Amino acid sequence: MLTGLTGVLTLVGLVAVPVAPAAAADFACTETRAAPVYVAQRSPALDQMGASAVWKIATGRGVSVAIVDSGIDIGNAHLPDRTAVAPGRTLLPAIDGWTPDPAGHNDLSGHGTAVASLVGGRSVDGSGQIGLAYGATLVPIQVFGVATAGPTPDERLAAVTPTVQRLADGIRAGADLGAKVINVSLSVDSPDPGLADAVSYAMGKGALVVASAGDRESAPDAKDGARYPAAFPGVVSVTSVTSGRGVDTTANIQGNHITVAAVGQGLNTAFGHVGDCLLTGAPATSFATPLVSATAALLAERYPDEGPALWKYRIEASAQRPRADVKDAAIGWGIISPYDALTMTLDPQRPGPTMPGHDAPPTAAPPEAVGPVVLEDDPDAGPRQVGLWLAFVALAAAVGLRLVQVLRRRPDVDGDEDLDENSDVSADPGLDTGATRADHGDAGDAGDAGDGPVGTEPERHH
Repeated sequence: MLTGLTGVLTLVGLVAVPVAPAAAADFACTETRAAPVYVAQRSPALDQMGASAVWKIATGRGVSVAIVDSGIDIGNAHLPDRTAVAPGRTLLPAIDGWTPDPAGHNDLSGHGTAVASLVGGRSVDGSGQIGLAYGATLVPIQVFGVATAGPTPDERLAAVTPTVQRLADGIRAGADLGAKVINVSLSVDSPDPGLADAVSYAMGKGALVVASAGDRESAPDAKDGARYPAAFPGVVSVTSVTSGRGVDTTANIQGNHITVAAVGQGLNTAFGHVGDCLLTGAPATSFATPLVSATAALLAERYPDEGPALWKYRIEASAQRPRADVKDAAIGWGIISPYDALTMTLDPQRPGPTMPGHDAPPTAAPPEAVGPVVLEDDPDAGPRQVGLWLAFVALAAAVGLRLVQVLRRRPDVDGDEDLDENSDVSADPGLDTGATRADHGDAGDAGDAGDGPVGTEPERHH
């Protein structure tokens, strides 16, 4: 921690500003704590993605994921040294009151620690926090200390804010350290050539880069459009959706560069070295991105020979979207579905993104617009109308004759005499007086079908 800095730093996207302490009962990611506090609630997003079924197939074991961020605090019980976090690298200078760890094993703002826990946080007794790829090895690449939307809250921090050069160098470092997945929860609004070269370098080393597509919180007036490195070819570009899997256009940048979406709100995440906290603010791509990186780690374990291009394809092709062959500017190819990504059959004809090495799949033609129905003149309408009237007259005559016959058979009695129970008046046996009722069933029970069978939970650490 930076000594002498007034206040604490809040975990909200990539913005770090001084905030007032919050009540511990809120489990907020803005409070000050003297000791770890654990949140028992598991992130609902894990259950939405069918994590229990996913963990029967893969956990990310044996896969290194580089976290290009603010470092990882190995003092957090979810992120133990060696078993969860490998030695990484820092690209930051020492500043007055704070010295970065050479292996990236400290975290000035807590942002990288939170991101890392969503990828591969280990289970702890009393806590619901766990990473989607809890078996993965996390490699911290420390490229910033704090990131602010404006002037830094302390002039000493200016030397450890993000730069494009450090970001590019961090991606290269992650690839050099053997990462198969490189998580970048940062973005810039211009296609810097050095950054593009770093992405190409990582891909050449067999790594898949997963990057955030951009938030409005750090730049409220920012226009929609491409953000980098997310928009570079070969990168999985991630936007976020709400905890209810809805789109929040006020929170996130939109554009054709987006390839997939993941939940970026309501997540239980590691909080510095003092336990857990709940990310309850607007959906943030910073925290949606690690869920996609975790999915990539699962795929790298399950299909190690496929490589980054096919891992990317599986993530995008299996995503859930309104129309299989349509990509849009809000959620790209859809919301990630890790179980489907792990179990899908590779088919170049599958509607959606193009499978590497194949032609684009066929796209269904949009439905034709249907205009008003125009009825043509019917040449037989006149004769048919005459026939109907004749039939009606004949029917009326028959009914009248029958009524006369019935009246003639009635006894000549006073008007208040009851009808005999053996008279000819009876209910028409051909008239169905019963109502037909459709059984609609309960459609609400189908929502959990995608979760698959309940899996064995990972062993918790004491």
